[in-house]
Amino acid sequence: MRSFCVPRRTFPKDLSSVYLSCKTKCRSRGAKAASTMNQRHKRKAAAKVRVENNELHASGREPRETESLFAAEAAYADSIFRTALGDSQGCIDALGCSLEFMPTYAPALLSLGTAEYQLGHRAKGWNLFMKLFALPDDTRDLCVIIDKASDFLIRLGRYEDGIALYRRAASRFPDAAVLHQGLGCCAGHQGLHGEAISASRAALALEPDNQKFVNDLGWSLYQAGSIEEARTVLERAVAMDKTDKLAAENLRICRSSGKHDHRRRAAG
Repeated sequence: MRSFCVPRRTFPKDLSSVYLSCKTKCRSRGAKAASTMNQRHKRKAAAKVRVENNELHASGREPRETESLFAAEAAYADSIFRTALGDSQGCIDALGCSLEFMPTYAPALLSLGTAEYQLGHRAKGWNLFMKLFALPDDTRDLCVIIDKASDFLIRLGRYEDGIALYRRAASRFPDAAVLHQGLGCCAGHQGLHGEAISASRAALALEPDNQKFVNDLGWSLYQAGSIEEARTVLERAVAMDKTDKLAAENLRICRSSGKHDHRRRAAG
């Protein structure tokens, strides 16, 4: 759970991604054995699809991309089912199968990347996330998926990796306000307050009426030591949504800090 000093992140609810718990165990030996057999069949099917597509490509005809996509989606759906059963290894195997059917299937790249990070395989996870940037701009939900990958790194405390993803993403999708918001969050955690303020201003410029972005900018200004400007911005955030406890707490802290500064100057 994030503290008040960290900007909040929200996402559309139309895309499910699989975030694994490394501590999850398979609920029964029978389920694990069934999962293993199922994955073997899927790997054979994936190999068959690849061979057929290669033959079609060699003959000058278009590969059956639709069939590969359906197979990748089915394997991905199975990974979600395996997660619900508590079968972590089965889920990872299903994600691997999904990428065997279609190596460019973005949801599987995202989910397997998160799994590798949680298993301590940072390099593997990072490489999977990087493959998202090799996909064309018209890839379905690509911007949302990249944002989810980056936000996952925030929640994992991998701010250095997160800021690297967000910088690249914000450059590629400059009109996506949420990417600038994420960049500001990571920059703040890295102590890069100037970059955090610039990113927060960019997000707010794209969505001027977004109260959360106003709050984020106010906190970034506070972290940078711009107390008076921060107070003004945070007062606006509170006025926009009086039920937002996060903004109210940020404003309280900012006002308290301002009073201390005033007393120090008066004492001097």
